[in-house]
Amino acid sequence: MLGYVTPEKGELKLREFEVYGAYYCGICRAVGARRGRLPRLFLSYDFAFLAMLLSSVFDAPDARAPFRCLLHPLKKRVALNMTPVLEYAADMMLLSAYYKLRDDRMDEGRLRGFAGELLLRGVVREIREAHPDKSREIGACMEELNLLEKENCASFDRAAEPFARLMGEMLDYDGPVRADLSRKQTDNVRYALRRMGRSLGKWIYLIDAYDDAEMDLRRGVYNPLTLCHGCGQAENAGEDAARFRERIAERVRLSATLYLSELAEIAALLPIGKNKGILENIMYMGLLRRTEEIVGGNGRKRKGI
Repeated sequence: MLGYVTPEKGELKLREFEVYGAYYCGICRAVGARRGRLPRLFLSYDFAFLAMLLSSVFDAPDARAPFRCLLHPLKKRVALNMTPVLEYAADMMLLSAYYKLRDDRMDEGRLRGFAGELLLRGVVREIREAHPDKSREIGACMEELNLLEKENCASFDRAAEPFARLMGEMLDYDGPVRADLSRKQTDNVRYALRRMGRSLGKWIYLIDAYDDAEMDLRRGVYNPLTLCHGCGQAENAGEDAARFRERIAERVRLSATLYLSELAEIAALLPIGKNKGILENIMYMGLLRRTEEIVGGNGRKRKGI
């Protein structure tokens, strides 16, 4: 994920904001304890949402404890204690970061992508050993996505499909689950999470493509929206990036809203218990606000809290 899945902070209660921060800090500490200090550079808001969603659905423990953060030494912070769900979210975050950096290196030869990929290579090897099936499926999705980009796929739906499946794979948690759920109930929950991940993945892929359209046009980098909507073709000769974004803005807004509607319908089927208010804030307000910010021309990727 790319830093777009954020809450509407102004609508969170003080206690809810503290809980949300505890999940974020918990992931940071889980990475530091299990994968080393440097990989914590790749922290993302998105995976605080993933950890909170899975913790709620599967009723994972959420005990918290105060600690001193090197980046914020003057005031104690609170972090979620280590749980299998938190460890899973941390591993998926690093795996996602690795493939994003590799993609940057392959597409644009970015030094940052090469350095980050090198830094995470050993960590990803450990993650693949811990989650072999997940890693294999996610890797296959990324390979398919890279092939579509190389062939300059002009179909947005086709280009978005591998990333949608990747997100479905990440949300389909396969670790310890609630003892009070039957096998059939667990399978139903996992199926709903996978479907929810697909809708979220399509939204992320669309918003990211629109957010990056101007930069991608300037650099000559693949972007499914510029190809799908004919930027630079004869009927749109002389069209600059700003005009292109304006021309497709309403279609992007409608598609993004459709994906979020699908996500909300599926989320309503999940047994979301604790932290329901925070999760609903993110799904029903935060993602809509991000859509409006980016389609309205104020897109900016956020990383940390």
